[in-house]
Amino acid sequence: YFDLGNNFPKPSEQGNLKISLIQTSLKKLNPRAMLVGPNEWANGLNRLDPQLPYLLSNQSEKLKFLEYKSINSKIKNITIFGYLSPNLVYQNKNDHPLIFEVNKKLIRDWRKKLGPKQKSLKILLFRGNKKELQKFDEASMFDLIVAGSNNDDELNQILKLKLDAGDVPMIPTKGQAVLSVKINNNGIIVPDTNNTVPFGLSVTWLKRSFEDAKELNEIFKDYNVAVKELFISNLDRMEKQKNESPYVGDVVCSGCHQNSAKIWKNSRHFNAFKTLEEKNKHFDPECLECHVVGLKPFEITQEKTKKFNKFKGAKGFLSPQSTPHLKNVQCENCHGPSRAHLANSKIHPPIKDPKSTCIICHHGSHSPMFDFKSYWEKIKH
Repeated sequence: YFDLGNNFPKPSEQGNLKISLIQTSLKKLNPRAMLVGPNEWANGLNRLDPQLPYLLSNQSEKLKFLEYKSINSKIKNITIFGYLSPNLVYQNKNDHPLIFEVNKKLIRDWRKKLGPKQKSLKILLFRGNKKELQKFDEASMFDLIVAGSNNDDELNQILKLKLDAGDVPMIPTKGQAVLSVKINNNGIIVPDTNNTVPFGLSVTWLKRSFEDAKELNEIFKDYNVAVKELFISNLDRMEKQKNESPYVGDVVCSGCHQNSAKIWKNSRHFNAFKTLEEKNKHFDPECLECHVVGLKPFEITQEKTKKFNKFKGAKGFLSPQSTPHLKNVQCENCHGPSRAHLANSKIHPPIKDPKSTCIICHHGSHSPMFDFKSYWEKIKH
């Protein structure tokens, strides 16, 4: 099992908890080699667990990751190299580089380390641009190159990266599938009859029919507890913002907009918070932001909404206990905060374009079946 890295989230308080979750889980899954990805770099290389086999073949002497990994197989020995493009990470221009770009010198050095081609199956884990990949392809040093995905669209998976000499397999976005390859008794890759992925690889999509890994259950439970503690620890600070909130809640809106409220109460938006409670994720800010009103600060950019500027940056939902009136997906999720409208009916909430508002939450794996036309019919008012 090899991993192309880039598993870490964006730096944040909750991101720190995720890093611990990810690395603890990976140690259970026992990968033989893991490429250092740009997201790991962005969080700080000191965050990488030394017990995991992080790999970076184009590193300088200042770094201490695995330079390559040799695996003794009954069929044929396997040698794994890993390349992370300097273009994907920040390096101080005034210091000597920590990772090197692919050039003639790097290819020459790698050839020496790889040794005779027939002695082992040579695999490159790659994250970089097409130009860099072309250089490795032309050098013909590796039997198999697998590229890290550069595609952010979860619903439009790209499994091939086209080069002049042929296609290179690319891993699915956000780990939604596993690529695998079979090797025969002579140590040669056996092509899969399914030609979805080049180089003879096959793809297994991780669908809902797959059971969760039982050995990771406790780790995820501990993560949920830690997220809840983090959320509660921030409540005191957030409570101070409560009186400044621009949000009023559905009960206030329903007083004047009764027909619209009736349609809303018959929609799934009305029970959005309950769906999180059923999964014990109602203390997870990353889940809450699409299931409550105003968890993120409201930012106003339109010139026509100057009347709302005094509320800029103020929050809505804090917790089920302190702001129960802001649970679920309500009027103000789509129409914007309404306290100024309540004080003066001539000031209208900053109504947004319906479709552009919907896709804030209904996108990618959050809502894979989303179709604006059919969804809109269910809540139109």
